Amino acid sequence: MLKKENPMERKTKTNVEDYTELYGHKAFRPLTFFKDDNGYGWLCDKSIDPHKDLRKQGCWRCDEMAFPTGGR
Repeated sequence: MLKKENPMERKTKTNVEDYTELYGHKAFRPLTFFKDDNGYGWLCDKSIDPHKDLRKQGCWRCDEMAFPTGGR
């Protein structure tokens, strides 16, 4: 009689590949998402002041970027 193998008892090592380099960039700084009074989403460095002009602080408005859902 053949013994059924239990997959939970396998002794094989899991191989996890790191494909980060294939995408051409790594996130080197912490970012955060803000929504302004007009309902636009902004992607900003985490250290910015959300009460000041977001564009002048180097933020990107999401509806101007290539995000599939836009910024509203």
